[in-house]
Amino acid sequence: MPSVRFRVVPFVEDARKRGLHIKDVQIPKTALQRVGFYSTLPRAKVIVLQKKLLSSLELFLLRRKAQTLVFDFDDALWTTHPNQGNVSPRRTARLKKRLLRVCSKVDVVVAGNSYLAEQVRAVASRIFIMPTPLDTDRYVPASVGATVHSKPVVGWMGTSGNLFFLPGIVSELQSDADVKFMVVSGSDNVEFSGAFDYHYERWSSEHEVTQLQAMDIGLMPLTDDEYTRGKCGFKLLQYMACGVAPIASDVGFNREIIRHGENGFLVSSDKEMAHYIRLLARDPFLRHRIAVQARRTVVERFSLKVATQQLWRELGVV
Repeated sequence: MPSVRFRVVPFVEDARKRGLHIKDVQIPKTALQRVGFYSTLPRAKVIVLQKKLLSSLELFLLRRKAQTLVFDFDDALWTTHPNQGNVSPRRTARLKKRLLRVCSKVDVVVAGNSYLAEQVRAVASRIFIMPTPLDTDRYVPASVGATVHSKPVVGWMGTSGNLFFLPGIVSELQSDADVKFMVVSGSDNVEFSGAFDYHYERWSSEHEVTQLQAMDIGLMPLTDDEYTRGKCGFKLLQYMACGVAPIASDVGFNREIIRHGENGFLVSSDKEMAHYIRLLARDPFLRHRIAVQARRTVVERFSLKVATQQLWRELGVV
């Protein structure tokens, strides 16, 4: 899971480097296994529960083991992806109630963005907002002298479920012969009809940075709903860290990352996104200026180095 990969593993590694005693464990799936899990779980100064909406009993058992109990989440856990259509209001209300219950019983809530924080502020005793950070020593721009593309590469990287957001912008670019459109996803096969210059690559953790570096312009189109307002703009930060000029929907946390016209562009429609794609495609100097500012934004505000120090200080472990 991306949240484990970027909100758990890097902090575990950083804590060990600092000499802190830390252990990353997974809560078992079955009720019987969980009984044994909680009974053998050692007491700890801090226990962080990541995104699991536990029952009242499980929270009670976990609470007994922690001097400080923390709940971390970076998604609107009460919602579902917009590609799933209308969702039962009863299910949404049930999940929201479970989220509020968990947040009311922990000492600290770590929320991925301000929208998520506001959803639980009424019940949480303490909230720390921490966007999902990025290792800016690993996610870097392509080296000087890297291959110059004959056409600017307009890129999108995401899970197969998020291909849902692409058809509108693909339609807008169908007649554009001056850009190459690159899609990187975990899907087995992604095809878009039309005569435009299109390239697909299968995503892999091994080649992810290289795939990002191959882009000149990075896209993050989204609908505007509770699900997307809960997103933390992580793919956007990956583009920016790798020196890719970003264009994103003017939705949710994207607004807190991008300063329109300075380190990227915010748009309200596929047509407007196509406009800024063409603007950046025609002007390499503008692309470069935007990309430099984008990289600086991530290093200064969203880097792993900044986040680890802030989190350990917030939790009182350094």
